[in-house]
Parts: sequence; structure tokens; C-alpha cells
Amino acid sequence: MEMLVVQAAGQAAGSLAAPAVEGGKGIFNCLKRKYGYVKNIKENVGKLKKQEKYLSDEYADIRTKLERNKLTKERTKRCETWQNEVEKMKQEIETLEVEYGNTSRYMCGLCPFPRLLKLGKRIVRKTAEVVELKNQIAQITIMEDKPPAPLIPVVEKHAQKINDVPSLNSRVETLVEWLKDENLKRICIWGPPGVGKTTIMENLHDRVGASREYDIVFWVNVTAEGGIRDIQDVIWKRLDMKMECNYGDDQRANIISQVLKDKRYVLFLDLNDIFSEINLREVGIHDKHHEHGKVVFACRYRNYNACGDTDEEMNVQRLSEEDAGNFFWKVVGSHLKSNPDIKPVAKLIINECGGMPYMIKLIGNRLAREDDPAIWRDMLSQLRSPTMEPQEQLEEVYKAFKLVYDKLPEDMKPCLLYWAVFPAGYEIFRDHIIDCWRAEQFFSSLRMLPRIRDRGHTILNEFVRKSLLEKGRKWGHFKMYEYFQRVALRIANREENFNFFVTEDESIIEEEWERARRVSLIRVRLSRLPKRPRCCGILTLLLQESSLTEFPREFFGYMCGLQVLNLHETRITALPSSISSLINLKGLFINNCQLVQIPSQIGDLQSLEILDIRDTGIYSLPIEIGQLVNLKCLRVSFAEDVGNHNHVEEMKPLIPCNVIAKLPRLEELSIGVSHNSSRYQNAAEIAHEISELEELTTLCFFFPEMESFKAFIQNSKSWRGTDILSAGNRFRSFRIVVGCQRNSPASELSVFECSAEKHLTFSAGNEFPDAISQVLKQAKAFELIGHQTATSLSIFNADNLQGLEACMIEECDQMESIIDRDTTIVVSGNNDSTGVEFERLKSLQINNLPNLTRIWRGSIESKSLCSLTTLTLKGCHSIGMLFSQDMIIRLSQLQRLQVEDCCKMKEIVEDGNIVESHAFPKLKNLQLRDLPELCSISHDSLQWPSLETILIKTCMKMRNLPHVMKNTSKLRIIQCPEDWWNQQDWPNDAMRDDFRRFVNFI
Repeated sequence: MEMLVVQAAGQAAGSLAAPAVEGGKGIFNCLKRKYGYVKNIKENVGKLKKQEKYLSDEYADIRTKLERNKLTKERTKRCETWQNEVEKMKQEIETLEVEYGNTSRYMCGLCPFPRLLKLGKRIVRKTAEVVELKNQIAQITIMEDKPPAPLIPVVEKHAQKINDVPSLNSRVETLVEWLKDENLKRICIWGPPGVGKTTIMENLHDRVGASREYDIVFWVNVTAEGGIRDIQDVIWKRLDMKMECNYGDDQRANIISQVLKDKRYVLFLDLNDIFSEINLREVGIHDKHHEHGKVVFACRYRNYNACGDTDEEMNVQRLSEEDAGNFFWKVVGSHLKSNPDIKPVAKLIINECGGMPYMIKLIGNRLAREDDPAIWRDMLSQLRSPTMEPQEQLEEVYKAFKLVYDKLPEDMKPCLLYWAVFPAGYEIFRDHIIDCWRAEQFFSSLRMLPRIRDRGHTILNEFVRKSLLEKGRKWGHFKMYEYFQRVALRIANREENFNFFVTEDESIIEEEWERARRVSLIRVRLSRLPKRPRCCGILTLLLQESSLTEFPREFFGYMCGLQVLNLHETRITALPSSISSLINLKGLFINNCQLVQIPSQIGDLQSLEILDIRDTGIYSLPIEIGQLVNLKCLRVSFAEDVGNHNHVEEMKPLIPCNVIAKLPRLEELSIGVSHNSSRYQNAAEIAHEISELEELTTLCFFFPEMESFKAFIQNSKSWRGTDILSAGNRFRSFRIVVGCQRNSPASELSVFECSAEKHLTFSAGNEFPDAISQVLKQAKAFELIGHQTATSLSIFNADNLQGLEACMIEECDQMESIIDRDTTIVVSGNNDSTGVEFERLKSLQINNLPNLTRIWRGSIESKSLCSLTTLTLKGCHSIGMLFSQDMIIRLSQLQRLQVEDCCKMKEIVEDGNIVESHAFPKLKNLQLRDLPELCSISHDSLQWPSLETILIKTCMKMRNLPHVMKNTSKLRIIQCPEDWWNQQDWPNDAMRDDFRRFVNFI
């Protein structure tokens, strides 16, 4: 029993001892672990810092990814939470590190053990939390596509209203149409300062913005100091992107390109102060990336590289006279218009403003509400002042001109300033201004006239391109903007010492003659001139269009330095003997005046290079002309009426024998004579003398007989010579008439579109000589008049027709078609070419061909007629249809079509299926007159995308105009008789009323 009790007690003790041992072990491990928190606290802090570094690196990587994609992506909410937790974790770790730093110096046992234990445990746990937080990012979507930001499509410019200025408003309408064209990406608006380019562009900007057709519209004013960065800054800001990003230009360009690639946008660039290239690719604008993007830019002068190649250009010139007047009175106040003392002065002031809105506004604001005529007269006087004292309100125009002037090459500057010697707004023929530049020795390094003319053409083109000059109303004429002319005079006299004396006053004191080097008395009512002004320094004297009737006998006695003398359209009948003093005269222009005789002293002008004596009363050249051994250019024509001269004088030849032969340096020769002149009997002899000239490059001459023409072409040293700078002979230009015409005088062909002055007229022939073919191959304009046997122009092979830019065929009774490719004709042993006819032809005039049945017979090459812009058909009574289906496709450039007096014409376009996009895409003006059998323009409804004006008269059988013209989106004017209008077949009243607003009854 005891044993059992003892055994039971032992077992009981054992069962109690085991838990105690195990408990002891647990306590030990717990104590060990707690001790470890304290013992290893330094090591654990290191682990925490290491894991914090990993977490921070991960955090930094996430921020970098977000920053790189911030334009198109944004972080998710979960990523944002994770980043916030990281920031919080870093703060907590920083707190632990501070606490650890404060307790580390007590590690030798002085610090209470519980405090260290608690800190060590928190460090270990925080390390685990850091690891867990770092690992979470692998399961998190960091970013997602950013929803498109709500952009402000346009910031309105509140442009000046131009509804009452039609010439500006119409340009805005044109630009609106251009922007609708998907193929037009780059549009350039160019012109001189002050003509309204910015106003036009601002109105277009607001119109585009109001249409809401684009996602965003940009406007950038680029200053002279600005450039790529300025444009990028505006785009960057408008796209609401952060400005503080330190990106380079290339990086920003790439970002802009990415943002804009799917957007519809228009970028307006005002580059009026920029004279250097703006590369849009450097901005971030790329054609191939931006299907819907457009760029419209305004600049002062035509510059193909301003913003890369342009798809369309608009040259903005001065306002029309009507618009300029309306705008001026709107600025100053229309109530002043009724003042009889102000109105005539106002008209002159408006003219001085030159149709420039900027000038009109400046001057108008100065005169607004001023009812004192004296103030108006003073303003006019200031504007016309040759001294051009600086005027604050106009200094911007001066600065604009001066900025361009300063950037011109040195050889161009005197050429530009020379314009100031002419009256404001004066139109000058291209060759004449080049003659003046030559005589003034502005081209001292160039010897040959053709090179001088080429250089002059380049300079004039550059002045037009830079909006310093504009083309005049007459072909080949130029003029400077009125106020620019005043500015040029100011620069010439104040800064360049040109000493121009320009006046409209007939009273001139002797001292003014003595000081001046260039004198302009153009259009001055001269009652008298000083007897012998002491002005040896004078270089240019311009008296054209003045009322001058005679010179004092010794007037030129002290003008030994004179180089240019112009007496064009004066009333003088004789030159004084003192012209012998003009030993340095280079250019003498006495054309279109009443001169009846040239004095023998003309032979003393040994320096003379250019002599123009056309359209005077002179009936023959004096033999002394042969003494002008340095003469390079002679232009002469002869009066027909010699009834006032005695019989002996009338028998004199127009040009004495050997006069031309004695002028070996002649490069340009023009001899004008009536085709039926009885005194032109030595034409063959003159032609022979011309053949001996070796330097000749320009010839205007009438060969009445075919034999003399053939001899010239065969024997002429200059025609048979070659020029290394051209593909043909030495001739730069010619106007050759062969054969007497039925009608005197010669028919004139308008060749305003020709690129070179090479004209051939072949009249009343009955053969096809090789000499004609040789000249025709060089010609740019060709008139065939009264040929007796030609059935088509295919008598001349296609190679001879390729270079033609203008062609007129008249009164050729056997002509059945203009081109006949169905017939092979052998001319002078040469087979008819199978090349392209009329590839460069721009103007075709067909008059009075009674047997013409069609323009083109047979196949048409793809390049034939591809440049034709003007076609006129008159008096052809056998033709019933104008255009075949094949021709329609070729006429992609046709702009003006006139058909008149063709009694059998029934249709303009051959009946058939027409591809709309190929039918007259650029036709602007259509005139149909006296076509009694015409039933229809076309049986198909065409698009007519460019048609603006229609004139229809005496075409009573035509009734389907509404059907043919229903798609004319740009139609502005229909001129027609009222009875013809009333008989048209209108589908409904609405269409008739819609068209009625365009009608002007005639």
C-alpha cells in the first residue's frame, strides 16, 4: 500500500516537474529573445535602414515612371495609398532612428532594460512591415490612362470687325474655304506691314474658334528675339502642361508631337517681326504625324522656308480705292465728308496712305473730329514733305522698312533707294528701271546687258517678295508703296547722301540745282528752266510727263556728269546743241514725245549706251547715230505721217545705210515701223547689217519678205552663236514679225503670262519654211495670222510647240483643228514628232477661223494643255462642240473661258459621263456671248468648285443653267439679260431666289 502511495506520489511529482521544465525552457527562450532585441538592436537598426533603402528606391522608381508618363497616364488610387503609406513609414522610421540615437549611449547597462527591450522589438517589427510594404507594389497597378483634360478650344482675339471692308472680308472667306480642304496643311499670308495681315488672321482665328470644328486653336506672336521656344511655350501652356519641367527643346518637341498627333488643331503664327526660318519640326509639328492639324502664318515677305513648304499662299496687298475711302471715313467720322473744304484734301490724304489700313487708321485717328481744314492741309503737307521729318505716329512704318532695308545685300540697297527719285505711287516698266540702274553704274561688275537684265529681274523679284514693291496694273510694271517711297527718300537723303531733289513745284532756285545729284521734275508743270544751271555733279535728270516744251540753248552746258536723262512724254520738239556737253551720258530716253529731229550733236555722246527714241515725230535717223560706238541698246520707231516734210526728206530712208553696221557693240536693237510704210524699202539691207552684229541678244524687227527673214536666220552671227548660260542661241528676247499682214497695224497678242519675251508673228504665209520652225522652237509666244494653207498647227512638230506659253491663231481660212494628231505631216524633211504639244501653254486665243470644227483631233498626251489658264474662241462658225471628254481631264488649270460669236456652237462640253473631280477645278470666269444655237454648257451637273463670275448674252436656246450650276459654292456674279433669266428651267422657287442674289441684268 505504501509502495503504491509512494509510486503514485512519484508519478504525481513527475507530472508536475515536466511542465515546469518545459515552462522553464519557454521562459528561457522568451528571455533569450527579449535579450536578443536588446543585444542585437544595433544590427537590427542596420537591417531596418537597409530595407528602408530598398523601399525608398522602389518609391523613387515609381515616381520616375509616373513622371515620364504624366502627360498620358495618371497614378491609381491604390498607388496613391501605397505612396502615402511609404511616406508615413519613412516618418515612423525616422522617429525610431531618433529614439535609437538617444538611447544608444546608455547601452552599457545604465538604460532601463524594459525601455531597450520595447525599442528593439519595435525595430524588428518595423523592419518586417517595411519588407511587406515593399513587396506590395508588385501586386499594385501603378498607373492608368489619363482621361483627356478639358481643353479651352480657343481664346478669342476679339478681332476688329471688317464687314464693311469687302477686300479684307473676302480674303477671310477664302481662307475659311482653304482650311476646309484636307490637302492644305500650311497656309501663308504675306504682304507689307500695315496692309491688314494680322487683322485678316485674327478674324479667321475667331471664325475658326466659333465653328468648334477643332479641338484646340493656338495663337502665337513670335517676336524678333523669339523663335522655337516661344512657340513651344504657348503650346505647352495651352495644353495645360507643367512649365517647371526642365525639358530641352527636342524633348518638348517630341512631347508636343505626341499630344497633338490625334487632335484637330490650328496653329496661327504671327511672324511679322521674323526674318529667319522657323522649322516647325523643331516645334513638334509634323505633317506625317498630324492628319488633322493646320498651320496658318503671316509674314512680311514671301519666304518659302519660313515654316517649310507651303500648300497655299495669299498675297495681301493694299485696299481697293473704295474700301480705303470707306475705312478712312469710318475712322475720322462720316459727318466730315460733307465739308466742301475737307473732302478734296481727304481724297489726297487717302491716296498718300496707299490703301494700307495701318496708315489709314493712324492718320484717321489724328484727324478724327477735326473740322478745321487747315489741320487737314497741314497733315497732307507733312505726308508729302520731301524732307520726311520723323513723325512719331508713323515711325513704326519707317522702322519696318528700315529693318528690311538694312538686311539687303549691299548691291541691292542703291537700287531700292533709287525708287525715291520717282513720285509716290509711280509705276515704272521693268526694263526702264534696270536701264537707269545700269546708267547709274549700280552694276559696275557686269558688262553684258543680258546679265544686267537677269540681275535686275532677280532684284525686282526680291523686292516684291519682301513686300517693298508691288506689281503694277500694266504688265511688267512695278511700283513702291506710297509711304515706303517717302521713307526711302528720307533714308537716301539723310543717311546715304544720295542728294535727291524731288519736287512738284515749278519754281526751282539755282542753289537747289547746284546741291542736287539726282533731280526729279516728273509731272511738274514747267513754264521755264534755268538758262545754264551750274550742276556738274548731277547724275540723273527726270523730266518725263512734264509740260516742258523747249530747253534753253545752253541748259546742258554744266552737266558734264549727267548719266540719265529722261524726256518721256514731254512736249519738246527739238534738243538744244548743248547736249554735246553730256560727255558722260549713259542713258537717253526721248520716247513718246513730240521730237521731230535729232541734232547732229548726238554723235558727241560717246559714252551713250542706251538710246530710246520710239514713238516720236522723227521720220529718219541721222547718220551721226553711227558715231555712237559704245551704244549697246537702240530702240527706235518712225512716224507714219510725213506730210509736213518736203519731198526730198520723205525720200530719205528710215535708217541710212551702214548706220547699224557702225554700231558693233549693239546688244539690243528694236526698230518699229508700219507694215505698209513706203520708206521701208531697204529692209533687206538693214537685215543684212543686223546679221553682222556679233553681240546682239535682243531684236525687235519686221521682215516684210520671207527671203530676207530666211537670209537673216541663215547668216546672222548672233542668231547662230551660242550662249553657255542657255540651251539655245545668244538671243535673250525677240519680237520678230514675218510677212505683211492683211490689216495694218500688227495684231497684238497679250503675253502677260509669258516668262520670257520671245514672240514670233508669222503672217499671210502659204508655206512652212524651216526658218520659221527654228524661231518657233525658241519662242514663248506665237501668232499665226492669215496663213493660206495650214489646216492645223501640227504642221509644226510637237517639239516646236512645247515651249509656247501664249498662242494666237487668226484668220487662217483652211484651219480645221488646232492640233491634229491623226495626221502625220512631213515638214522640211522632218517627221511630225510624237511628243507633247502645248505642255507649257497658258493662253490660247482662236479668232475668225471659218472652217474650224474642233480644237483637238485625236489622242491627247497626259501633259498636253496641263498649264492652260486662259482660252478664248471667237468667230468660228463651223464648230459645234468645244471640249471632248478627253480634253476636260487635261484642263485642270483653266481659269478663264470665253466663247463668242460661234453660230453653230451647241454645247461646250461633249455629252458623256464626267468625273466630277476632273472637270474645271480652277475655272473662275466663264463668258458666253452670241451663241444662238447653244443648248447646254454640259449635260451633267458639275461641281464648279472655283467658279466666281458668269456672263451669258444672246444664248436664247440655253435653259438648263440651274441644273448645270447648282453646285457653284463660290459664285458671286451672274451677268445676263432679264428675258434670258426668266426662261430658265428652275426646279423650284427656292433655287431661283438663291441664284437671284448674284444676278446683274445687262
